[in-house]
Amino acid sequence: MLVLKLVFRTFCLVGLFIGYIVPVAAQVDTKLGTAPPEEEEISISVGDTLVIGSPKSAKAFAFIDIFKKTRWDPSPLPNDAFTQKYNTYDSATGNGFYRYFFRGDFDAAELPIEYQGRKFAILGLEVLKKEKDSSPINVIYLQTEDPNTIIMVDIDKAVEYLEIATVIFSETRQAP
Repeated sequence: MLVLKLVFRTFCLVGLFIGYIVPVAAQVDTKLGTAPPEEEEISISVGDTLVIGSPKSAKAFAFIDIFKKTRWDPSPLPNDAFTQKYNTYDSATGNGFYRYFFRGDFDAAELPIEYQGRKFAILGLEVLKKEKDSSPINVIYLQTEDPNTIIMVDIDKAVEYLEIATVIFSETRQAP
């Protein structure tokens, strides 16, 4: 299971907990201007909630996208190598969410400004590779009211540009 780990000082360090941490400026559970100077580690995982912050533009978020399914795979799924490898999604850990959800066709767009301040539960955390240069990108998938729509967050950039306002920990666990 991947866990997002945040470390507070006068700035935050963010990265998926896979052996490295990427430095960025951010805020989590507090406003950056009032963040205490002491260090505090925070682990974010499936089931926690992200609150959407403010976009950099007047219309949409730059590092948060919304995906709506427009075509589904046949049911039952064909018994091909892809289905055999990625047929399940573990909702407790978030493992396999990308391969489980992103089958078929989608409408994708930058998240509109109307989502500012709204809360969304974390469905999964994943490290993907950018098509352009194969560099890693840390992604969080958020649940919406529509089961055929998800929000995908480039968490490093979204936190850096304050597009994520806060984190709310699930009731089943406590913040470290």
